[in-house]
Amino acid sequence: GKRILKDFKIDMRKGKYLGIAGQSGCIKSSLIKSICKLEKAKGTIIIDNINLDNLSRKDISQLVALVPQSPFLIAGTIYENITYGIDREVTMEEVEEAAKRAYIFEYINGLPEKFNSMISESGNNLSGGQRQRIAIARIFLRKPKILILDEATSALDNTSEKHIQAEIEKMKTENNTTIIAIAHRLTTLKNCDRIIVLNKGHIEEDGKFDELIEKGGMFSDMYYGKLN
Repeated sequence: GKRILKDFKIDMRKGKYLGIAGQSGCIKSSLIKSICKLEKAKGTIIIDNINLDNLSRKDISQLVALVPQSPFLIAGTIYENITYGIDREVTMEEVEEAAKRAYIFEYINGLPEKFNSMISESGNNLSGGQRQRIAIARIFLRKPKILILDEATSALDNTSEKHIQAEIEKMKTENNTTIIAIAHRLTTLKNCDRIIVLNKGHIEEDGKFDELIEKGGMFSDMYYGKLN
């Protein structure tokens, strides 16, 4: 296939928050898929001093949690979905706390069966925002070393998104989680330690939110709606 990322080099410290912005297109998602080993990448990706080539998909799934725009849900109860993929014993209290942080506890608690309510195949009986929040509740339980958000809050209203964003950012200090976020709304990148702006496969701009806005380049144009 053709090269999507050219001369791409980035170093990330543990426990930092990296934002990725850029015009629509597959480049941002390709970068994410390469990190998760879902796509083969030429070049080297190193996590925790280990070359990605030497890690199995299972190893990676233990290190990295990916929340995509359309998260994977199983046909089962809400409880089973929130605890899906968690390989330790969790208490009901922990599950409720995760649901609160993901801003979905009140919705679940208002259902007749509460956490035992059934979700249909692919979560078809839930809205897009509810599906995203269940996937995010899973993350609060899992406390991954590396968290990758691929437009993970795109279906949420501003209030829920702000609340969840603040909770996600707390994971940095609580668990030293490294966060990589592809933004749907650029405002969610306000507190990033660093933002890289991708354009046609290379890094066009690199800096903090306010610096990039002031600079008046591509990021600023996207922010002010001059670019998609």
